[in-house]
Amino acid sequence: MSTKILLVIGAILLALSSVGWQEKQEKKEQPAPSSGAQATTPAPAPHPATISPEDKARKNPIRFTQISVDRGKKIFMTQCAICHGAKGDGKGEMVEEMKIHPPDFTSPDALKERTDGELFAIIGTGRDPMPGQSGRMTDTHRWNLVNYLRSLGGKTPEKATGKEPEENVILVPQ
Repeated sequence: MSTKILLVIGAILLALSSVGWQEKQEKKEQPAPSSGAQATTPAPAPHPATISPEDKARKNPIRFTQISVDRGKKIFMTQCAICHGAKGDGKGEMVEEMKIHPPDFTSPDALKERTDGELFAIIGTGRDPMPGQSGRMTDTHRWNLVNYLRSLGGKTPEKATGKEPEENVILVPQ
């Protein structure tokens, strides 16, 4: 199956998974703004996942190098950017349509309270409307994605050694 077809199918599945979530959101009563107050977009709530102490303590086995970040970026651009934005700023194409508020990963504060293990677990389990990726991505893909997210927040990766394992190579058409 071609990559374009897989991407279209993935986007359709993501949109379908959000239908129930949208209905729940539309049914919630919104408090009326106080007189004279301007309406503001609510800040995204922290991810509500219950993360085990083991997951929280899990260490990233993939070195934080430019190669890992580049590999994570390829995954992000094909799997995450439609909602999280091509820059990782939470301004993806589906934000308005799905009425979602993804976090701004370019803000250094967005992930500062999260360990790599927590991010790995969150990506794996997902959250309505974000589907879990544990069945779709290998562990290596998810760890590279964690490294990319860290780079979006301003962390600088190490220079590549040239000895990074080839099995981590992700082939995504440009």
